[in-house]
Amino acid sequence: MSTILYVLLAVLVLGICIFIHELGHYLAARACGLTVLEFAVGMGPKIIGWRKNDIDYSIRAFPIGGFCSFAGESPDDEESDPRNINLQPAWKRLIMTAAGPFMNFVLALVLAVVLMAAVGEYVMVNRIDTVTDGSPAATAGLLPGDRITAVNGESSDEATEISAAIAQTGDSDVTLTIERGGSTFDAVVAKQYDAASGRYLMGVTFGVENVRIGFFKAVGSSFAYCAELFKTMIKTLGQMFTQKDVLDQVAGPVGTVSMMTQYAQQSFAQSFNEGMTMVLNLAVIISMNLGLMNFLPLPALDGGRAVLLLVEPIPHVGGPEKALIQRVKEEKIPCILCINKIDTVEP
Repeated sequence: MSTILYVLLAVLVLGICIFIHELGHYLAARACGLTVLEFAVGMGPKIIGWRKNDIDYSIRAFPIGGFCSFAGESPDDEESDPRNINLQPAWKRLIMTAAGPFMNFVLALVLAVVLMAAVGEYVMVNRIDTVTDGSPAATAGLLPGDRITAVNGESSDEATEISAAIAQTGDSDVTLTIERGGSTFDAVVAKQYDAASGRYLMGVTFGVENVRIGFFKAVGSSFAYCAELFKTMIKTLGQMFTQKDVLDQVAGPVGTVSMMTQYAQQSFAQSFNEGMTMVLNLAVIISMNLGLMNFLPLPALDGGRAVLLLVEPIPHVGGPEKALIQRVKEEKIPCILCINKIDTVEP
């Protein structure tokens, strides 16, 4: 596959994430009875356009971006027009505004379920994968491929349970029942302190295998995966304000396409399955970022608009606050896409 095809694949994934974001705004607006003038997919010159139910639909030349256009957003629109979005109840506009980022979280979860169910997940298995030279495990005679069937006489076949049982013994020697080549034997293994981890270790690592899982388990694993991604992104956002080197590692839309192209090339070079796994993973991460960044309470983002809509019904709001609300109302809903840094894609 040539580089240009990888670039097109990256642009397609990015475009889908942004399309789902705008689709969220559109569907929520229709459900709340708000008048949508135009729903566009992509940016730039119009390639295809049609009109249905008094709404203009269009597909634009560049597949990154999109927008929903509402009555009342243009200075030429009549303020007294009953379709004017600024005259609609704040709660309806709030639902419409929040629906874009929310749909990105939904998309990330759906893609994660597909990833888990179709590709599987990597789990630790009860098989010693490596034995560190000169470690207590090597001294005790443990070898790669051995299985541990009991810890201090307590039987178990799950790698996570075995690892936890060994960790609970602290710095004490541990008696392991080892299965090798159809036979079993006991080995007493000492521990040595590892300063890097702050734990007493034997010097072995368990193997990891890709395991296909059922749909319902995939849903649960996907929620856990997306939750961990969300925590990592929140942590990274905090580091952006405290660590200068973090800003050097962020990317906007162009950087995102470049990064996806590079990773896709490397992964597809190994196998088709590896390539698709990487593409799905990146799509989950990008969609999560798109949703999170748009929920930030900044004036140019959906989160900033949502905060103003929450404040708007309060009777005492006026003066500069009212002027700011009015200014935000007159702007189109922007799409924000970034891996960590805020980078606006204007409609």
